[in-house]
Amino acid sequence: MCFCADVPTVATRTKLVILQHPREHRHPFGTARMVSLALSNSRLEVPRARTSGALDADLALPEDAAVLFPHPQAHDLAGMRAADHPRTLVVLDGTWSQAKGLYRHNPWLHACRHVRLHPAEASRYRIRREPRADYVSTVEAIVGALRILEPDNGELEALLVAFERMIDRQIGHLDSAPRRARRKHARQRPSRRLPPELRDRDLIVVYGETSMPAGDPAAPRALVQWTAVKVATGEVFDRIVQPRAATPTTEHLQHMGLRSDDLASGLTLADVRSEFASFASAAPTVAAWSKNTLAWGDDVMDPNSTRIVLKTCYCNVRSAKPGFLEQVVARERLVSPPLPCRGRAATRLASALALARWLQTHRVESDSSLLLR
Repeated sequence: MCFCADVPTVATRTKLVILQHPREHRHPFGTARMVSLALSNSRLEVPRARTSGALDADLALPEDAAVLFPHPQAHDLAGMRAADHPRTLVVLDGTWSQAKGLYRHNPWLHACRHVRLHPAEASRYRIRREPRADYVSTVEAIVGALRILEPDNGELEALLVAFERMIDRQIGHLDSAPRRARRKHARQRPSRRLPPELRDRDLIVVYGETSMPAGDPAAPRALVQWTAVKVATGEVFDRIVQPRAATPTTEHLQHMGLRSDDLASGLTLADVRSEFASFASAAPTVAAWSKNTLAWGDDVMDPNSTRIVLKTCYCNVRSAKPGFLEQVVARERLVSPPLPCRGRAATRLASALALARWLQTHRVESDSSLLLR
């Protein structure tokens, strides 16, 4: 739908530089194109999006140029003296998220003067919704600024008339276009239900500590401690694993709340696996706060065990991001029972146990998407 015939030609003393986001350049309802066609003393710049995501466009501007942007330190254009008015105005075009991205990727804009408007009325842009009542479209912002900078310019209103005519035509086109029935698609996200295995009488909650051998971030993490607790009885399992490679650094041991003599009395991984098998039932149901804990316990747990991620269960109950386990415990005012484990594992395992017991009080329905087998 072409509106070129409705666009007037408006001469201005003020030079307009419109920096447009690449995505907005392809939008059919954008107004920057209308402004660039109407204002003879204007130019439209569209930076190319780089593979790095940068949108930099280093433009040569006169020293008195000002950026029309609602920066906290921006000067109210209506309150400025005529002698201080900019002769070049830079306007960012796009959604407000895109405009902020352009501003962030072009530090040279930060060095320019900043001016802002306080519109007396809400935007007339009925096709697109503005995020705030005092936000207006690009063409409305430019006309509002030019009314202040050039109060004697009687041609500006013609641009707003063309703007409203474009809106009316677009709305009329949408109203007359045939409606197509929307097709329902299969549900993509996992169900909000909880797995019935969460109420298994033999449910075990586990927590593991791992370290980077010798503090090397490139080395694979090694299991240092494996702890577990039976939800029904509170019986606890706590074993230290002998380092198979270099030992953790002193700083990392302190972070885990462990001592070097704890490692000295540790068991081999095979012994820990054997003792955990005796502690747990055959093919047990195991729950942990995160997938990482379950992955770290692969060498210890029965490969046929049913595995539950408590973080996913909690997200499905609350329909929100959980944050850290400690935040969940505080948010839900859960009581973590004291557990006889070494180091910080005592607190982490107790928090996971409190969450598991809390989840068990919710209605349980079958959903295999919450299980890791």
